[in-house]
Amino acid sequence: MDLLAEKAVAPPAAARRHLSRVFSLEGLGSIGANLLMYGIFFYMQKRFGWGARRNLLLSSGQGVAYVLGALSAAPLSQRVHRRTLLVVLHTAMAAIALTSVCFPNPALLVALLPLYTMFSAAQWPLLESLISIDATPDQISRRISVYNLVWSGTGAVTVSLCGLVIAHFPQGIFLITVAVHLISLGFLPRLRAPMHNATTPQLHPEPELLELRTLAMRLSRIALPATFAVIYALGAIMPTLPVIRSADPEIRTLLAGVWMIARWFCFILLGVTAWWHTRPRALLVAAAIVLISFVGATLIDSTISMVLWQIAMGVAMGLIYSSSLYFGMVLSDGSTVQNAYHEALIGVGSVLGPGCGALAEIILPGNPHASVIAVGTILFLSVLAASWVSLQSRPSRRRRVAAR
Repeated sequence: MDLLAEKAVAPPAAARRHLSRVFSLEGLGSIGANLLMYGIFFYMQKRFGWGARRNLLLSSGQGVAYVLGALSAAPLSQRVHRRTLLVVLHTAMAAIALTSVCFPNPALLVALLPLYTMFSAAQWPLLESLISIDATPDQISRRISVYNLVWSGTGAVTVSLCGLVIAHFPQGIFLITVAVHLISLGFLPRLRAPMHNATTPQLHPEPELLELRTLAMRLSRIALPATFAVIYALGAIMPTLPVIRSADPEIRTLLAGVWMIARWFCFILLGVTAWWHTRPRALLVAAAIVLISFVGATLIDSTISMVLWQIAMGVAMGLIYSSSLYFGMVLSDGSTVQNAYHEALIGVGSVLGPGCGALAEIILPGNPHASVIAVGTILFLSVLAASWVSLQSRPSRRRRVAAR
């Protein structure tokens, strides 16, 4: 049976209220995460004069914390009631942001920001598993579409306006973060049970789609770390690019976040279509586009060129992210463990990209393209690995066609 032919059952009112609360928590969490995991580099550049090397090292440290936080979500959810766990996480993040307001010095921020990142990473697998409760594969596809639109949309708006906040009230990025986590605490008491060991019904894929879905998950999860290597390296590199530095401070983060807006529109397209469910090798094309567009956006000294390359990059990133989350959920019954792997791979990318970029800056000091070349190499290796996995699957595919 083709996925398009699956019948979705409309969720009851209680399920809709549950989903709306989960999406609200997600959007609020995205605001804080984008302020303190992306906009923070513009803050550090303006407030303390940080360059690419220091930003990249900070970003890499946050990446390590992201991996630890993502992998801790599943074991913690087995021991602690999920509602309680989310309360602890949001309380801790609010406290960290408030401390940053009271003591805004770089040494303390370097110590606090990875902690914030770790707690932020731990919340995403919990929220991702909660949206898949009592859902069929087709319903999961639509819920993931909404989920992606919420976090990417709030993230794009946050980053776009972040430059305006930093230009006129730098401490505002921490105060806003405090506010969003306090508001989040108000949603948690009304979150729907089951909150402990929640899972979905058995979502066994159709036999004829199992192989395609498995290949799609493998390809997307090869490309996902490289994608986020680019995202977090961009966050550290963008404030130092001549195109960005020559722009008005109020619009710098807007110019640097064009790819986020493009990714949001891509999520809309993916949410209303299903062609990508059965075309896993489209992910190879997407990975190659990310590579080419990253180089174009960072090495060509032109505002128009940078914007156009970011648009292409955002669309390709949207496909890779959606595929990793969707196929991981469908093939694992929406388990928190698989969602944690998805988030951990994001963390791996956020370590590799900034880490290799910082290393290149140290080895080749004064070379403005060193970090770009280093991150581009990670992307290139990712494309090669995905190509190899795709080629390895071809004999199996031929056997399936022959059997028909």
